[in-house]
Amino acid sequence: MINLLGDSFMKEALVGIGVGVITCSVLLALPIELARDAAANLLTLIASIYVGFGLASNNTLGTLRQVAGCTFFVALALLGLWVNWWFLVIGLLLHGVWDYLHHGEKNQDVVPRW
Repeated sequence: MINLLGDSFMKEALVGIGVGVITCSVLLALPIELARDAAANLLTLIASIYVGFGLASNNTLGTLRQVAGCTFFVALALLGLWVNWWFLVIGLLLHGVWDYLHHGEKNQDVVPRW
């Protein structure tokens, strides 16, 4: 069978799915309010890591894009805490899309590769 996505992408996708399953399992085991707080903190943390990548790359435009993305995800985290927990679900799903879009970028030097 021909692997159209490439071995590297498949490895990254499987790792992402595995981490997602573990994260969901842990969150489901927690009391609801603690799970909501943990999910909001997690969303904020994983978004802020990209700002660090941007700063380390010395790419001003890339850093500004990461700050904008982080601001968006922090806003979703706060909406998830204050308005409705579905914002947390949407934020975590959109973060997966954010990761995927970074994977496909050409000549990007913001997010390090394994």
